[in-house]
Amino acid sequence: MCTIQLFDQPTHVIPYPRNEDVIHRQDLVKQLDQLLPRESKFHSAALWGLGGSGKTQIALDYAYRRSETDKCSVFWVHADSKATFIHDYKTIASKLGIDQTAAADGNALLRSVRNGIEACPSWVFILDNADNLKLFGVGISTDEASNSIYEYIPNGPTGTVLWTSRDAHIIGTLVGAKRGIEVTSMKYDEAIKLLESMRDEKAAEELEDVETLLRELEWFPLAISQAGAYMKRMHMNASRYLSLLRESKRRWDILKITDFSRHRRPEMPNSVLDTWTVSMERIQSENRMAYQVLHIIAYLDNQNLPHELLVKISQCSNEDTTRQLEELEVLSAIRRLQEFSFLKMRQIEDGSPSYEMHKLVQEAARYRTTMRGLQEAAMEGPLMQKESDEVYYTRIALQALSKLFPTSKPESWGRCERYLAHAIGIGDWAEKSKREADTSELLNKASGYLYDRGRWREKELVDLRTLELRRKALGEQHSQTLNSIVSLAEAYHYQGQHEKAKDCYKKAIELRRQTLGEKHPDTIRAMAWLGNVYQSHGQYKEAEALYKITLALQEEVLGEKHIDTIHSLASTAAVYHYQGFYAKAKPIKMKTLALQREVLGEKHPLTLWNIGSLAATCQGLGQYEEARDLYQQTLDLRRETLGENHPDTLRSITQLGAIYQDLGKYKLAEDLAKEALELERKMLGEEHPYTLQSKAMKEMLWGN
Repeated sequence: MCTIQLFDQPTHVIPYPRNEDVIHRQDLVKQLDQLLPRESKFHSAALWGLGGSGKTQIALDYAYRRSETDKCSVFWVHADSKATFIHDYKTIASKLGIDQTAAADGNALLRSVRNGIEACPSWVFILDNADNLKLFGVGISTDEASNSIYEYIPNGPTGTVLWTSRDAHIIGTLVGAKRGIEVTSMKYDEAIKLLESMRDEKAAEELEDVETLLRELEWFPLAISQAGAYMKRMHMNASRYLSLLRESKRRWDILKITDFSRHRRPEMPNSVLDTWTVSMERIQSENRMAYQVLHIIAYLDNQNLPHELLVKISQCSNEDTTRQLEELEVLSAIRRLQEFSFLKMRQIEDGSPSYEMHKLVQEAARYRTTMRGLQEAAMEGPLMQKESDEVYYTRIALQALSKLFPTSKPESWGRCERYLAHAIGIGDWAEKSKREADTSELLNKASGYLYDRGRWREKELVDLRTLELRRKALGEQHSQTLNSIVSLAEAYHYQGQHEKAKDCYKKAIELRRQTLGEKHPDTIRAMAWLGNVYQSHGQYKEAEALYKITLALQEEVLGEKHIDTIHSLASTAAVYHYQGFYAKAKPIKMKTLALQREVLGEKHPLTLWNIGSLAATCQGLGQYEEARDLYQQTLDLRRETLGENHPDTLRSITQLGAIYQDLGKYKLAEDLAKEALELERKMLGEEHPYTLQSKAMKEMLWGN
């Protein structure tokens, strides 16, 4: 019995001093006070979320607010294990004056403490770190029910019970379905205040760097606290800390730094990289599939993880190849990761959910994988080493993405975009997975999609990485390596980087001549593409000479109706056009267009290109109405097939504006020039040739 309470003296068993520097997260405090009002009625609630999100500090603040403003007893129990629970109950027993020797049976002591708490006129009972819900009877069989300690949790009309847990499954089990508060990353002003508090220094003087740092830490309380403490101790500004964090060799050293705090238990993992170890180990013991998925997606982009991708990863990582995975198994694994806040559902795409994962959780999962691999390698020795977890996880991620990423076609562009960031991201781990050639195949698909969408800057970066991997895995003269050189040349060409494009094409031609021969279609094609660069650079004589050679070789080797031959015919007409020989160019363009419509169809990008090209020649000949109709046809078809923001579509808008200028319809011309320029600046950048042409046209119209 609570004898001290008979004298109306509240009892306080709180293991930590009040945190005078606590950052009051007003929305969470308001929710908590609403769920746990100060009235003579039993209430319970739970704070749940990722380890390090600040649950304990919010609970500690609540404990002191209740203890200091009410005549209320407050009891705090560490609920992460039965041992800590019993230890803290013994401490409470001493405070309540309960005779522990009389309760020889351990369970009798627990009951006595429960009864003593319930006898207090007003009380708050906090269970911190209740992460293992099985201790309290959640998810255990009837046979195991006797091991539950739930019956020893106080429950009475004068009390309040507050739980903190990393496991969202506490909601709807240990507390009501509407009695939970998720604790996530901080808001902007909260994060600023926390960093300032930990540094004991205002952020105003370096606000831009501070904001960048907080974004890098994803507004996560533990990471901000550790950063601020380290910066203060080392007399370091935000810019310097950020630069260390971004150095790959030092990043883990920074993130695994821990610092003592009197407001938490010293034996609990406290660095950013270690704080989720307990949760990850619990998942490993409960749901092997969830554990595998968690560590595999740690090597992907952390945003927009499609449900279909997680399902495919589960299937690829299924170790029991004798049976098919049940859908419920996969859903259960994903749900378990959500319950531990390792995955967040964000938006629904085509009726299927998409998820995101905290970047620092990914970092921690990779760190644990790497450290465990190093330990195993040291123990086993070089002769006995099996495939490491790091190799396995990255290999499965690559395997799943390779199966899901489609060949680029207009009807598959949505799926390509969905997996693009993940495909590019897995490219960073090619050496880890020991699958350089396979990774280059996936990146090549991504490059093809970016080509079709006209995203040349992104394509350049993908092509550079693809080429690097193919040179390592296949050698300089392998056909796929040469294809990557050509692909990179295309990216340079369409960005107006003509010298780089020429160097790449010349390299490809030289190597293809050595390995394939002068008349191989790939060698001839590279010569034609080099001609295109000469033409774009205004070197028309050089381009015309190359086109004559390539066209003759292609007609001999491939025939008149082959796509490569048609393309060279179009290029020959174009070089005449650019030299002002419009009458010579027009019949060749009309022949090219007829062949393209027959072989490729009306809506093929090359057919559309040649319709626009024919329109330009008609414009040069002064045949403005015919040119206008052809430009409008090209624009309509490009909008339909390529989309509004494709560079070719933007080019068509500019061209249509130019013909309206020739027709004297200046308002229409100016409106189209404005539209094209705005979109080109956004999609291509200020210095792209298309942007500069639209800008020049707009300035000329303003002059008129």
